[in-house]
Amino acid sequence: MLESYGPNPRQAQNPLGSLLKTSAILRIGAGIVLMTRHAWDAVFNAYHFLWKEVPWEWVTTFVNEGVPMAHLAAPFAALSLFIIATTWIVGFLTRLFSVLMMLLCIAALGFASTEFAAFSELCWLYLLIAFTLTLFGSGAISLDKLFRIGSQRGKSSPQRY
Repeated sequence: MLESYGPNPRQAQNPLGSLLKTSAILRIGAGIVLMTRHAWDAVFNAYHFLWKEVPWEWVTTFVNEGVPMAHLAAPFAALSLFIIATTWIVGFLTRLFSVLMMLLCIAALGFASTEFAAFSELCWLYLLIAFTLTLFGSGAISLDKLFRIGSQRGKSSPQRY
């Protein structure tokens, strides 16, 4: 590691400088885009569909694509997207929810027909983002890092006096 050389090799690193060296920008950016472009509207539409019985286009699309129990699958997908976007933004259990996102993208690609080419491309992009976050974790600025979730427990850190 480059930061272990120099006159003071164990100097504490600036967390904002570490932001640019990690996957945190990918995680936060993808989470914000997922939340604002897809999850926010989907979760409100799912609420109106379930409690106010307002027709929802996702359910008709799911039925047309042959998804079993579309009236339950569409709200579950919307809620899953909302939870995944929230956890990506704050960096909490990033790897776990990235695996869930990969499963959701693979299922969506399996049911997507050829008339939804832009949707398939979007699924592939989110699949690659989720795969990257599964491999590299949440990055330097996250709740995972704050609570040391996913780090090695046996690793001892040097004492600072």
